[in-house]
Amino acid sequence: MMNREQAKDVVEMELRSLKLTKPMMAEEMTSFCRGMYKRLQFKSPNERLADIRRWADDWQSTTFRNT
Repeated sequence: MMNREQAKDVVEMELRSLKLTKPMMAEEMTSFCRGMYKRLQFKSPNERLADIRRWADDWQSTTFRNT
């Protein structure tokens, strides 16, 4: 079992590995988050899926800030 910071790092690493050229559409983001949810086991005071979605949204906002 990993902690939340480790899980966040895995999510961001996976997003980088996708080599996205633009933000994901809503359906793509949902699919990505559900897939990560199934893969990751970590302790979270909140819903894990909500944490993953927030991390992915934050990553996209930073990565595609000027898009």
